[in-house]
Amino acid sequence: MKIHYFGHSTFALSDKEHAIIIDPFIKGNPHMRGRSLPADLHFSHILLTHGHSDHAGDCESLAKNHGAVIVANFELAALLAQKGLKTHACALGGKLEFPWGWARQVPAIHSSSYNGQYAGVAVGYVINIGGFTIYHAGDTCLFGDMALIGRRYKIDAALLPIGGNFTMDIEEAVEAVAMLKPKYVVPMHYNTMPIMRLDPQEFKSQAEAASQAQVRIMQAGDIWEL
Repeated sequence: MKIHYFGHSTFALSDKEHAIIIDPFIKGNPHMRGRSLPADLHFSHILLTHGHSDHAGDCESLAKNHGAVIVANFELAALLAQKGLKTHACALGGKLEFPWGWARQVPAIHSSSYNGQYAGVAVGYVINIGGFTIYHAGDTCLFGDMALIGRRYKIDAALLPIGGNFTMDIEEAVEAVAMLKPKYVVPMHYNTMPIMRLDPQEFKSQAEAASQAQVRIMQAGDIWEL
């Protein structure tokens, strides 16, 4: 299974047969300036944590170009369905079965809107694909039930925001790692704008000193094969 990173909070997960993308933000993403998505990735599903433009900005074009199904909370899915897009509306709790594996929406503490319209609650995802379990936290602050997520699932890789201001900062993300107990951590949602400017090596040093997790810092365009 491969993890593809495109900067900010945009990741693709692929195995030998399937590929999905989470929070597609390509146009306007400074990490992707002068870059495009790999032509060999064909996405069957697009998973959205919430509707803000830096997470869902390219979901419409990708859904049309790939014929992909957009997985989102009920309110956001309804807004996108009105545009004629294929959607899978869901909510927190149940296991979502797909040809590539399964996913569950889990809590995230954040707001959500889409083109100025209310878009339900923000979520994170626990995803199982290719035999690996990935936690994408979405945009969130630190919250106590991360310990429950860590106890409930054996997380191979946690994708965690560290940029502060809109999400957890480094200090909170280090505490999140301690609660989640993943094997690996990939920091995200930083250095996209000046207010989120920081050195991810600082997070790596603190998180690895405070836990047994290994931190992998990825750059836009990097591919990591688990």
